[in-house]
Amino acid sequence: MAQVIALSSELGGDLRAIAIVQTMRVLLIVIGLPNGLALFGLVVPAVAVARGPADVSVLGQMILLVAVAVSFAVAFLYLRFPGGLMFGALTGSGLLHGTGYVHAVLPWWIGSSSVIALGALVGSRFANTTARMLVGYLGAAFGSFAVSMAVAAVFIAIVAYFFPFPIANVVIAFSPGAQDTMMVLALALHLDPVYVGAHHLARFLVVTFSVAIAARRMAPQKSAQKTAVGNRPRLEQTRIEE
Repeated sequence: MAQVIALSSELGGDLRAIAIVQTMRVLLIVIGLPNGLALFGLVVPAVAVARGPADVSVLGQMILLVAVAVSFAVAFLYLRFPGGLMFGALTGSGLLHGTGYVHAVLPWWIGSSSVIALGALVGSRFANTTARMLVGYLGAAFGSFAVSMAVAAVFIAIVAYFFPFPIANVVIAFSPGAQDTMMVLALALHLDPVYVGAHHLARFLVVTFSVAIAARRMAPQKSAQKTAVGNRPRLEQTRIEE
C-alpha cells in the first residue's frame, strides 16, 4: 500500500481514491480470512515456539537484541526495503537467535503491546474519511479484493494440492494483504511466522518492481490519450470554421 501510494503521488494519481481502495481491501482481508478459516474448520494447532528466559538476569542480551534489531530496521528503511522496519528488525533478531548468540526473548507484555500498536496503526488509516467517501469507492474496493483473492485462490489450490503444508498457513501466506497486517494475522492465528513472512517478502519485492515499471510505462500513454481527447474538439472546431 505504501509503495503504491508513493508511486501514485509521483505520477499524479488520485491519492484519496487509491488510499481508500487499498485500505478497504486490507480491511476485508483482515475480517474475512480469520472468519473464513474458522468457518471451514481450517485453523491449525498453535506452532510450538521455543522461548528463552525473560528476566533481569539476561538484561544485557535484551539490550543487545533491541540495539541490533533497531539498527537493522533503520538500515532497511534507509535502503527503502519493502516493510523495512519490520523485516529489518526480524532479520537482526533472526541472526542473533539463529547463531545462538542470544537466547533471551522480550517479555510477553512487550510483544502484546506491539501487536496492539500495529492494529491501531492499521485502523488509523481511516482517519478523516467520511461515510459518503467510502461508499463512493466501495465498488472499486470490492473489485480489487475479488480479483486479487481470485488470483491468490488459484495458487493456494495448486500449493495445497501438491504440497502437504497446512492450508491455513498457505492461505495467509498467499493472501494479498499488507506485510504488517499479515504478520499480525499469522501471530494471532498461531501460524508459522517464518513461512508467512518469507512468502510476503517475496511478493512485496515482485510487486514493488513490477508495479513501478508498469505504472511508469502506462502513465505516458494515458497522458497522450488525454491530450488527444482534449485537442479533438479544437480540431473539429477548426474544420468547421474552414
